[in-house]
Amino acid sequence: MFKTLMLVSGAILLTACARPYGPAETIINKQIVEPKPNTPQTKVTVTRNMQFIGGGSGGMCRFLVQIDGKDIAKLRQNQFVTAFLDNGTHLLRVSNECDVASMGMRKSLEIVADGGEQEYIAENGFWGQYRMWRVK
Repeated sequence: MFKTLMLVSGAILLTACARPYGPAETIINKQIVEPKPNTPQTKVTVTRNMQFIGGGSGGMCRFLVQIDGKDIAKLRQNQFVTAFLDNGTHLLRVSNECDVASMGMRKSLEIVADGGEQEYIAENGFWGQYRMWRVK
């Protein structure tokens, strides 16, 4: 009986904490999130994972997403931003908007926009490092 009660309580707690992924609330560069007609572009989506553990700032500080040194959006946990990049090589970077806590930590990837849709996941590691990898 006790095990069943604990299992049900745990399931309810996880369900209450789970949030579906949603779009970024703060878009800084609105031109890059809109496709350009008649221009060869690649759709690139960056999602910030929901985390229960990880970097000290957790959900307080948003991730700043940059492409080619230009600020694109700020992401809270479970948020994403989709950008439309002209085909070619670009530098994708995530860092922390809280300058004091970030200590210069960030993750950068050189990506090749080739016309195929791309998706990246970003998160904080346990020691505060930034991780980002391609999933599609």
